Amino acid sequence: MKPPHTSVELESVVFDCLKQWGIDKKIFSITLDNASANNNFQDILKSHLCVHRNLLCDGEFFHVRCCAHTLNLIVQDGLKVIDRALHSIRESIKYVKSSDGRTLKFKECISDVGINMSMGLRLDLTTRWNSTYLMLESAIKYKKAFEILKVVDRNYKNCPSFEEWNGGRKYVNS
Repeated sequence: MKPPHTSVELESVVFDCLKQWGIDKKIFSITLDNASANNNFQDILKSHLCVHRNLLCDGEFFHVRCCAHTLNLIVQDGLKVIDRALHSIRESIKYVKSSDGRTLKFKECISDVGINMSMGLRLDLTTRWNSTYLMLESAIKYKKAFEILKVVDRNYKNCPSFEEWNGGRKYVNS
């Protein structure tokens, strides 16, 4: 879609597609995330469909909130409880992954403590709670290697504390 990406332009393109596909008279609902910009779009589309009497149940159930997005918002809110732990662990992973030399030094630490390296460290996307889970799961397996890195690398400043590791572990195990 060419700019502008306004609610009016988006509605026009979507409505044209619905007509082209022959489903403009068969729409019951539309599922969108909870972004406020989507409210305008769905209001305009709903009005357009209602004018043509194309909406089942007069649009009573037209806008359905995306449950995956809602779940993500709930989990993100819950993650605030371990915010300090997340910050330390995330920064530790960024530190290790930010240079080949640090990655090599970290691999030596892993070898020193005898940890299996098959999993690898994962960095999360802060907007995706499942990636945060995977990040914590991977980092916890390398806890001892991070502690060794703290001793051998004087530039490494973000080693999670005992309490922070426990916070991350509780999240992964719950």
